[in-house]
Amino acid sequence: MESVLLKLAGAAAVAGGLLRIVNAFTAHTLDPHVLALIYLATDDLLLLGLIGWYAPRASGLGASGAAGFAGAVTGFLTIRSAAMFPGYGYPMGAALLLAGLVVMSARELLRRKPPSLPAWFWLASFACAMLSILATPLVMASAILFSAGFICAGLRMLKS
Repeated sequence: MESVLLKLAGAAAVAGGLLRIVNAFTAHTLDPHVLALIYLATDDLLLLGLIGWYAPRASGLGASGAAGFAGAVTGFLTIRSAAMFPGYGYPMGAALLLAGLVVMSARELLRRKPPSLPAWFWLASFACAMLSILATPLVMASAILFSAGFICAGLRMLKS
């Protein structure tokens, strides 16, 4: 049963990562109501993928990994509740999500050999997000790297 759940989480991570990349390029062309549904589906798939990535690593990531996971989940929930914080909800949620991924990724890289490719993608995504203050195009790079982390994590789960 555990193997089936891991594969479902892997499929969700891949689908969510691919949808996130598509969203980055098509958001301005879609009806806002359709776009809202696509964003909800994307975030749900990414959240399921994150759970699948974290669960088998939870004991190895320790307390800092648990804190990072909680931060990432809180980020997803904040993004989905962005209307409660007009103008700030999405950026605040995205920052929480990336910060959580950074904490989990750093811990993952410190404990694993060979290094985890999803963790490297998520750290690179965070770096691009921070540098996007200086160069706006890095926002797109951050979104693609973020998505690539989920796709890689999902493919690993599907292979296991």
